[in-house]
Amino acid sequence: METPAPPRLPAGERLRRVGIGAWSVIGILLLLAISIWLLFKIRVIFPPLVLALLIIYLLNPLVSQLEKRRVPRALGAVLSYVVVFGVVTLLVIILAPLISTQVSNFADEWPQFRADTIVKIQDTSASLEDRFGVNINTDQIECVLGADEIDSPGSPTAAECDEETRTFRERLGAQAGRITELGGTILEGLLIFILAPLIALYLLIDLPQLQRDILNLVPEPQRAEFADLGSKMGRAIGGFFRGQLFVALIVFVLASIGFRLIGLPFWLVIGAIAGITNLIPLIGPFIGGGLGFIVGTVSEGFGLGLWAIVVALVVQQIDNHFISPQVMKRTVQLHPVTVMLALLAGGTLAGFWGILLAVPGVAVVKILLSHLWSTRVLGVEPTPHTQASMAGAEPPSVVPEEG
Repeated sequence: METPAPPRLPAGERLRRVGIGAWSVIGILLLLAISIWLLFKIRVIFPPLVLALLIIYLLNPLVSQLEKRRVPRALGAVLSYVVVFGVVTLLVIILAPLISTQVSNFADEWPQFRADTIVKIQDTSASLEDRFGVNINTDQIECVLGADEIDSPGSPTAAECDEETRTFRERLGAQAGRITELGGTILEGLLIFILAPLIALYLLIDLPQLQRDILNLVPEPQRAEFADLGSKMGRAIGGFFRGQLFVALIVFVLASIGFRLIGLPFWLVIGAIAGITNLIPLIGPFIGGGLGFIVGTVSEGFGLGLWAIVVALVVQQIDNHFISPQVMKRTVQLHPVTVMLALLAGGTLAGFWGILLAVPGVAVVKILLSHLWSTRVLGVEPTPHTQASMAGAEPPSVVPEEG
């Protein structure tokens, strides 16, 4: 038996519903615009909150493990701070003398390094001109490096450097008024790194209560689904940040050992830069290798620079094929093109913080859209985690997971 079609609404009622829908959309857009404007006005609070959130994602598994062993959560949070920051301090104490020595050596060797760099630039420019007929003017680069202070054939004179760098000095002078702004930025950065650990400590202690409060804001029928979705997001974000830091540490160790074996000057400093820049997906790995190539080529010749590139490539292959797949297996995998576009958009919108949060942000959006598509459009059954929650199990966390 066919189901009878619902009665057709009068034209006036249909028009009234269309109007309500249109005004609802306008209201939502207006509310969104006001929210964005308010967030922009109070954007100063976001850097410490973001850094605090990163600390929570890093330390919460350790605090939760201590809590499972009947250690009070407040005491566990303090102990986790002591352990993690103690390890970091110990590493700094161990590595600081060696890094300081290499930095001092670089300062002592800078005049010769600068002279060698100018010679390499001149030779490379002449080689390209002879081979391809391309005329490359390197005078401004040489003058910035101080070529007028070096008695080298082919280097521009002091008068030529004055002319070449006149525009550069004018631009630099135009930026002199931003010194106060730069000082304020430095103070703001120090304030961020002081406030963020304190905020993270308080949030770590009260995290279970915050989880319950957030879940209580959700209607009962959707609470289990919301908890499951939040747990997936927490695992993705926490796994990403912890994995990135661990991978950066491994890259630092492997790159430093490799650069040391080939005799690259300042091997520890360059290895540290390679590890830190590895936090930037896709782009960062090339920075350490490029810096090693420049230092090796200028100091010992093209051969050592090429060996530095080989070391960087080997380290990245080890990372890409053995380390990252194991460390990052709990995170959401994104296509490289998606990662690149996310980094560009994040850097444009929010600078450093945008680059830092771009990939996990896109991962969260992907999880949310995949969940809505599978459950609302395709009608897929709830995941086992959600089914367990619906059966009465303790709902998973909607903020950083407990490891």
